[in-house]
Amino acid sequence: SHEAPAALSDNFCVIAPYSAGKSSFYDEPRSKLLSFLDWALSEEGQAAGIPVDRIDRNRICMFGFSDGAALAVELATTNRFRAVVVAAYGFTGTLPNLALQRLASVPIWVFHSADDVIYPVRCSDQLVQSLRKNRSDAAAAAATVEKNDMMIRYNRYDNDPEGCVGSIRGHCVGITASKTSDIYTWMLSVSA
Repeated sequence: SHEAPAALSDNFCVIAPYSAGKSSFYDEPRSKLLSFLDWALSEEGQAAGIPVDRIDRNRICMFGFSDGAALAVELATTNRFRAVVVAAYGFTGTLPNLALQRLASVPIWVFHSADDVIYPVRCSDQLVQSLRKNRSDAAAAAATVEKNDMMIRYNRYDNDPEGCVGSIRGHCVGITASKTSDIYTWMLSVSA
């Protein structure tokens, strides 16, 4: 339909840094991206056209795709974001325990396609497994029952849902995630 889902257009302000002349933000200092967010929420951001008065600073969510997915997970450890959506996550390592502890209360929804030719789906598989294990351990230690289905969601596709081919086959799940209207109602529900 080429229109934003109602939950997005009625409840969200999308703020995205522009990477003029750069193929990625991955090499940027994390503090620079957090400073951009601070600017966007300031009087200067409002003067630039951002509706600061309509933004609930306690309900800021983040969306990261490809390199930005790994960056989004890293930035989520700052606890400045209420929920995170990542698509085509590509970090091949294991998250440190401190990062997992910091992510324990952050709802995360992951999207990845098994035929991704850029980042292997095992990267997202490992992320989700680590997050779920860490949250299960934390819930058991606190003797609480946590709804992992709301806190950690994973849409894992066998084939690129957008039908992309060639050098980007399987890597188009950022498009799929962004047009999945359920992510917007989910972000609203977990950040309330």
